[in-house]
Amino acid sequence: MIRLNSRAAIFVLACCIGLFATLTGSSRVHGATSAVPTKVLFVGEDISVVTSASKHPESPEDAPAVVSIIDQKQIERYGLRTLGEALSMVPGFYIAEREAGGQPFFRGIPDSFLFLYDSVPMTSDSTKSIFPLGEELTLDFVKRIEIIKGPASVLWGPDAFAGVVNVVPMEGRDIDGIDLNLRAGTPDHDKHFTVTMGKNVGLWEGFLAVSATSRRAYDEYYNVLKCDDALNCPNQYVRGRGRLDDSKYLETVFNLSWKQWLKLSGRWSSMTDRYVVGEMDSDKTWAAKKKIPFRFIKLEALKSLGLYNFHFSTYYSKIPFEEQLVDVSWHSNSHVYYGELFFDRQLWDSTGLLTLGTSYRYNRITGAVLSKSYLPDYLQPGNPLFTPIIDQKDYDTNLFSIYGQMRKHWKWFELWAGLRYDDHSQYDNSISYNLGAGWHPYSSLRVKLLLGTAYRTPYNTQLVNRSGMDPEKIQNVSLNVNWSPLDNLHLTATGFWNKIKHHVNEDPNGGLSSPNSQDIYGIETTINWQPTYWIKLWFNGTFFNNFGDEEDYKVLDYIIIEPDGSLKPYYSNWETPFETGPKNLFNLGGEFNLTQRLMLTARLRFASSATGYYNKGTEKFSSTDTWLTDVTATYKDLFRHHLDGQIAIKNLFNQRYELPGIYSTKEGAPFSIYFSLKFTY
Repeated sequence: MIRLNSRAAIFVLACCIGLFATLTGSSRVHGATSAVPTKVLFVGEDISVVTSASKHPESPEDAPAVVSIIDQKQIERYGLRTLGEALSMVPGFYIAEREAGGQPFFRGIPDSFLFLYDSVPMTSDSTKSIFPLGEELTLDFVKRIEIIKGPASVLWGPDAFAGVVNVVPMEGRDIDGIDLNLRAGTPDHDKHFTVTMGKNVGLWEGFLAVSATSRRAYDEYYNVLKCDDALNCPNQYVRGRGRLDDSKYLETVFNLSWKQWLKLSGRWSSMTDRYVVGEMDSDKTWAAKKKIPFRFIKLEALKSLGLYNFHFSTYYSKIPFEEQLVDVSWHSNSHVYYGELFFDRQLWDSTGLLTLGTSYRYNRITGAVLSKSYLPDYLQPGNPLFTPIIDQKDYDTNLFSIYGQMRKHWKWFELWAGLRYDDHSQYDNSISYNLGAGWHPYSSLRVKLLLGTAYRTPYNTQLVNRSGMDPEKIQNVSLNVNWSPLDNLHLTATGFWNKIKHHVNEDPNGGLSSPNSQDIYGIETTINWQPTYWIKLWFNGTFFNNFGDEEDYKVLDYIIIEPDGSLKPYYSNWETPFETGPKNLFNLGGEFNLTQRLMLTARLRFASSATGYYNKGTEKFSSTDTWLTDVTATYKDLFRHHLDGQIAIKNLFNQRYELPGIYSTKEGAPFSIYFSLKFTY
């Protein structure tokens, strides 16, 4: 790893950027970009514009990254309710169905993406288990989902490890009226409504949306209860029959802009996610709940000064995290204050683009969980002495960063390079880079070669009272080929290789693993074909393999009370293979415009076997191959104008399947049906 002090890094980067600027010839005012037509294609393809790849609006085809986009039309056509459902349609992604919500795997790497909402990170230094993949984030007022594949730390900093998912909300111009969405479903007793309002008047533009959801877990009954009689059974749990209350989610999003250069936006949410967990080879089940509301307010300003375009943004975000198992609970709060200033300038008669920026982030963590006991060991009927040990602490971190990126475009060739320096208060300073080349000799053929590195923020246990550690690092090489041999046929293939160093995994049984290294290589493929104007067919697949170290855990076995009253812990070690999720994935889908008002979509998804390890590595579970079918029918102008109806069916054939859960296996989601109405005023 390269180590520089802050002043040296800033001086070197500033000199390099200054040299580039000095050598530039004539330039045009920002906005005169090269005209490349944007194709409107299918799921996971190039649609509209993307901003996450370079913080500059551009065609996904021209972006210096491998890009997938899901827009609002696709969300509606396929009846997608959650971000997890949407990402499962994108090649490379597998969303593991855990009891407490989905866990993302991308190209075999768990928890490897930076999730953004309106370019604000939805994660926290306080925990790695925050994934907004369920009902806590509705897609009803999402304009598009931008997926940047490959390390993206140069522009987005730590945690943009294997890529970035940016959820872009609607603006006033996208609605310019009022939308009302109602949904009901079974067997999870789903109830949902959304009110969306937008207006674009002269120089002003405003947007406001509110949504509420209530649902019940599929596994709603449990049999280990809290003991309410403190005199007769202190610190004990008794058997019985309990039933979960419904999970509830509330979300509000707004944005207000003036003259397209000043924008105020924000999000407020509240949630209680209830679920049941059990232990492997045991009939005991416990009630649990989790709260991870994500809230922020952001101010942005854009200003052009001659040939330069300045962008300033600042935000405050808060994640009050709470988790509870039976009556054992723990809380933490993350407060983030962030400011960023960057500018871009087009060079060489608009064939080049220079971006240079700096940012500062202060993060205050209260109640960070440093360690906690393996909870099922304590949740036993008749346990008279011990309660779980949960070690928490307050701390704060700060991160100063400076970055730059240069791009140069020729007639059929393009080069780009980026560099970022991060100075973190509690882990080693790091330098990230990306390099890339694009080649498009014909309008029907585009090739991109990309190389890059990224880093990930250490866990709380690693950070507190320590400094100078090596953060997790990834090195990536990707080759992306887009080919359209016919006007109605589009083919994509992406070969990739990831090398991971100092990787640390979190396991509910063993806590944090020792740092390990992995090599993962594979290929993604996509085929889109429109044989006739009323039929669109698509396929995507992901196939990969890995080799490297096993995950080594140090586990607390038991604690002895010494004669002086002190506690003496005893540990053991165990190893498990690196968890990648399924190594073979594919989706097969179609869109059928049966009439001018009736559309049918269908999707078949496949995931190969996945493996989980339980009871401190002593028990292994391998799921079977999973085949699931989803069908959605949408009817426009139902009963009256501007009233649309939809029926969405998940797991059409009620396929029974088991998956690795938190402490044991769990049943996959059964046959589900959802009815929805959308009224536009």
